[in-house]
Amino acid sequence: MTAITRRAALAAAAATLVAGRAGAQGKPAGAKVGFFTEAKPTMIAKGQGWFAEGVGAPITWTEYGSGAEINTAMIGGSCDIGLATGSVATASGIAQGLPFQVVGLVDNIGPAEEMTVRTAANIKTAADFKGKKVATPFGSTSHFRLLGFLKTNGLTLRDVTVLDMRPAAIQAAWIKGEIDAAYVWAPAKSKIIEAGGAPFRTWDTLDKAGYAIADVIIVHNDFAKTYPDSVVGFLRAYGRALKMWRDTPEEAAKIVAQQAGVTPEVALAEMKAYDFVDLAAQAGEQWLGVPGKPGKFAEVLKGTADFLVEQRSIRSAPGIEAFGKALNSTFLQKAVA
Repeated sequence: MTAITRRAALAAAAATLVAGRAGAQGKPAGAKVGFFTEAKPTMIAKGQGWFAEGVGAPITWTEYGSGAEINTAMIGGSCDIGLATGSVATASGIAQGLPFQVVGLVDNIGPAEEMTVRTAANIKTAADFKGKKVATPFGSTSHFRLLGFLKTNGLTLRDVTVLDMRPAAIQAAWIKGEIDAAYVWAPAKSKIIEAGGAPFRTWDTLDKAGYAIADVIIVHNDFAKTYPDSVVGFLRAYGRALKMWRDTPEEAAKIVAQQAGVTPEVALAEMKAYDFVDLAAQAGEQWLGVPGKPGKFAEVLKGTADFLVEQRSIRSAPGIEAFGKALNSTFLQKAVA
C-alpha cells in the first residue's frame, strides 16, 4: 500500500469539514458510509433504515472491496464512517496517520473468513499450495491471514501466486476455473464452496500465531467531532440489530439474506461463524477499553502494523500509544447508557 502523504490528509480533512458545515445544528445534511455486502447484523440496520435514523440524516452507501479502499476514501473525503472495516486496514491507516478513530467493534472474525480450495485441485496439505493460484482482496483481513498462512508454513510468494481480487471477481474467476483457492469472507466464500470448493482450516492456528482479525467501525475525525450524537446514534442502531440477531436469529437471517444475496439458511450459518461482540463488552478491557485506558485491541493493531512493515506494505509503525489513542470508546459508553 502506498503511504498517504500529509498534504493529501490535510486537504481531505479540510474538504470533509467544509462538507460537514452544510448540515443543520447538531445534525449532518447527510452521511457517507462505506460498507461491505456481508452476512452480518450490520445488514439488518442498513436494510431496515436504522442507521439513517440513528445518524439523523440520509445516508449515501458506497460498497467497497476492502478496508484499504475505505482508507483511501477517508483520505479523499468521500467517507465519513467505515462499517466493518478490517483490523488490518485499520492498523495500516493508524500507522500512516489517517484522520479516523475506532469507535466500535463489529466482530471477532474467527472462522468466518477462511481459506477455500477447489476440490479438483486436490489440495490436502500446506505443501500442496506450491504452484497454485490463490486470490484474496489485497489490504484486507483475508490477505493478512493468507500471508500469515504462507509464512507459518514456510511458503513464499515464489511458491504461490497470490492474486488481488475483490469478492465478486473471485466468484467470477472461480466459475471460470482461473484460480485454485481463495481466502475471502461470506457471501463470496459460501458461493465458491457451492461451486466446487471446500474449506481448508487455518483460522485457529493463525489466531494462536498472532494473526487474529476483527472488523471495526471507524469514523472520520471531523465527522466525530462535529456530529457526536450521530455517531452515538449509529452505534445504537447496530446494537439494535445485534439484539434482533440474539433474540430472533431466524428472522434476522431472512433480512440479512435479502441484503447479502444468499438464502436465509446460508445467512444463518455464516453469522453463526462470527463472534459478534455486544456494545457493552466492546468497551471492555479485551477490546476498546475506556478513555485513558485503551483495551488490549491496541496491541492487536500494533502487532498487525508491525507485520505490515515486515511485509513492506507500509513503511513504518508507531508505538503502541498511537494505536491506543485511536481507540475512542466515548461514543460506545453513551450508546450503552
